[in-house]
Amino acid sequence: MDKLSNTLTTIQKVLEDAEDKQFQRKLIQNWLSKLNGIAFEIEDILDDCAAEVSKQKRRGGEFNLKYKIIFKYKMGKKIKEAVEKLDALAADRHRFQLQEVVVRQPNQADWRRQTGSVLNEPDHICGRDAEKERIVDILVKEVKDCENLSVLPIIGVGGLGKTQFVYKDERVTEHFDTKLWVCVSDDFDLKAVLKAIIESATGDKSNLENMDSLQRCVRQELNEKRYLLILDDVWNENQEDWVKLKIILACGSIGASIVVTTRLRKVADIMKTLLAHCLTMLSEEQCWFLFKLRASFGQEDDQHLNLEIVGRRIVKKCGDVPLAAKALGGLMWFKREEKEWILVEESHVWNLPEEENSILPVLRLSYRHLPFVLKQCFAYCAVFPKDYVFDKEELIFHWMAHGCILSNGKEEVEDVGNQMWNGLAMRSFFQEARTEGRKTTYKMHDLVHDLAQSILEYKIHGTETNHSSVIASVSKIRQVQWREISKVSTSTIALEVSSLTTIMNYTRLRTLKLNGAGVKELPSAIGKLKHLRHLDLSYSSICALPRAFYCLWNLQILILNECEDLKCLPGNMRYMTNLRHIFLEGCKSLSHMPRRIRELTSLKTLSVYILGDKIGNQLDELEHLNLGGTLEIRHLERVQNHMNANLVEKPNVCELVFHLDDDYSRSTDLKKMMDDEKALQALQPHPNLATLEILGFQEGVDALEYIVENDDIGCQNSLLVKFPSLEHLQLVGLPNLKGSLKEEEM
Repeated sequence: MDKLSNTLTTIQKVLEDAEDKQFQRKLIQNWLSKLNGIAFEIEDILDDCAAEVSKQKRRGGEFNLKYKIIFKYKMGKKIKEAVEKLDALAADRHRFQLQEVVVRQPNQADWRRQTGSVLNEPDHICGRDAEKERIVDILVKEVKDCENLSVLPIIGVGGLGKTQFVYKDERVTEHFDTKLWVCVSDDFDLKAVLKAIIESATGDKSNLENMDSLQRCVRQELNEKRYLLILDDVWNENQEDWVKLKIILACGSIGASIVVTTRLRKVADIMKTLLAHCLTMLSEEQCWFLFKLRASFGQEDDQHLNLEIVGRRIVKKCGDVPLAAKALGGLMWFKREEKEWILVEESHVWNLPEEENSILPVLRLSYRHLPFVLKQCFAYCAVFPKDYVFDKEELIFHWMAHGCILSNGKEEVEDVGNQMWNGLAMRSFFQEARTEGRKTTYKMHDLVHDLAQSILEYKIHGTETNHSSVIASVSKIRQVQWREISKVSTSTIALEVSSLTTIMNYTRLRTLKLNGAGVKELPSAIGKLKHLRHLDLSYSSICALPRAFYCLWNLQILILNECEDLKCLPGNMRYMTNLRHIFLEGCKSLSHMPRRIRELTSLKTLSVYILGDKIGNQLDELEHLNLGGTLEIRHLERVQNHMNANLVEKPNVCELVFHLDDDYSRSTDLKKMMDDEKALQALQPHPNLATLEILGFQEGVDALEYIVENDDIGCQNSLLVKFPSLEHLQLVGLPNLKGSLKEEEM
């Protein structure tokens, strides 16, 4: 192990140089691919050892001597093979003339900058005022009385922001009954487009598969409405496909319109009913404005003037494209020395052959200057399909599962993931997709996705993004994501899967997403997936998880949302001590929880907790767990005296739901429970609470006095003083409620 550590240290010193040169030399790219493959082999070995230790702890330390000798022999052989492979790669560093580079780790000041105002600032539409007015004028005035469906194509190269400035305009929002946005991208599929329209209209994913049902659902959502539909990034030149879609969409009222964005003139000619609008490139001065806005450099001093001189020379290389200017500005945000700016200006990346456009060299430059810890996080994002909409938490969970981020000893791994997210967002690698309530989702520009895709195959071994890719060995597959019936997501690996049994052979899986796959029963063989970190079974029809489920020693994230038939969780779940997040929202049939949930000491999220009648299922199981996010406590009628969940010491719980059984809420026993002051004080939340829901306290409104207790007697609105972060309060099933806060008191 010491030799393995020394070899890894030797290789790590030249990794930065290899990362820099891999765009120029295919041999170095292959070297990096092999290196990452061996790194994952080593990670698997360490996983095997950790799993074995956990197993023996559960058995109380009993260890069969023969088994111990066999296990040590197998692990020793694997380590020896890994060391030999690494030695061979380490020797190659001289052949490739790789130089040792000191990797600058971002300091705390860098991370503090990343959480500044730029992350939350609105998109700046620069140099588009005249074009914006023209397009808005067409939509809200010129075609408002048109009986036929209007189709306006907007043509421009990638990165110009062809739709944002129209879709977000207030006049457009007021004029149309509803607005919809669908990213079509290069893989046009009529069924997928219809599903996306339904999701955009309703906010929920459609499970419909029958084409007739999809057509009727779309017509139902759009019928007799003046709607605006954005079909973004269209590449399909098949006129027949467009005619079929247009017939389905021709159901709106007068003034209904479609805006099509594309890079191809032929696509615009096929789809248009109105004259296509061609977006112009930005002027150099406008690009400079965007660059300066993102770079956000300081006072008007000599250093500032020197940086501006270099900065303007850099902007000339952006090709007058907003995305390129913003990406480079985000890069320079972290650089304050003139010599650093000159290094960017003189980078050899500018001299790489251009592929489809001049933007990729700019984006490669942004990637090259990422802190080393961010590069793998960015490359991983290519496993999602183009135009995939995700939220921050989902992406951080993926990073965790694949070891892209680790705890630094001072902060939780989720906090480190949040810092990585901020670092990439600051550099314009992510853009906001939509905001609904307090939840914001994001996507990657397709050109940024292209960059991540070009890096991914050697960064995340066993992950493919090409439809025609052929995986040589199932032992290398580390992620499976179900998209359609019997198909593993082509964004991850191009494999046809006939059954769950096939997936169970992928013993090196880190992430398994079967949400929406219609799973009715998990095979016991799932216990073989001992490397699995992230399992999503949302919207499944399972009634229970197999007994072997507890063998998933390394599982960190378990998502069971909307599993309406799920009745129970494994009783031996307390042995899965690496679990950090359990999501159970919408599990209506879930009747009880496993006993001694307190032993899951790493748990950060438990979205539903059901009180039981016995010790081991009471409130005190939550007392020492550092929970956050959403927490719904069901069957509060079962609470026993002096059991304390210690909610007041859980500042990360932002949404809290108290639920009482409907039948019990009408019984006389409720009055007895409500008279127990200590029992009620045990439910008092932390002041950071943002959402509070109280369901079913039909006879116990007085309980609120204790739950939201406030010492400020002179205050007429103790609820808002006690919970200054409260945004949402919902009280359901309270017929004895006699009043509410006056509007002026709010």
